[in-house]
Amino acid sequence: MPPWKICHPAEVCTAEDRKNLSQSITMAQSAHCQTQEILSDPTFRQLASARAKLRWSLSIITLIMFFGFIALISTAQSALGANIAGSAIPVGLGLAFAMIVLVVILTGLYVQQSNSRFDPLNRALLEEFGQ
Repeated sequence: MPPWKICHPAEVCTAEDRKNLSQSITMAQSAHCQTQEILSDPTFRQLASARAKLRWSLSIITLIMFFGFIALISTAQSALGANIAGSAIPVGLGLAFAMIVLVVILTGLYVQQSNSRFDPLNRALLEEFGQ
């Protein structure tokens, strides 16, 4: 019987079944203890906090930018339809392309921060907890 199968009351559990079940419970308790140890580690807390702050900051910037653009479209249609000086490109299209470029830049910023700040903290945690 696999260690994860618990005997039905009508079934007869062998000593080996009880031993396997006991080992499974011990492994689960050990994993739970290690999880609690990792969650309480100051390096892990620093990593989680820094990643969350950056993630939320960039998300808020992106949302403000996109919802601001939508609000601008609804309030200043004629200004967005006007051409950029010296070209046939409308201002709205230029702003849309600028937003796309800014999102790519923000993604690059996140990757740079991840590689320079978060990866060393992650490596330190992996070394500390042996995984």
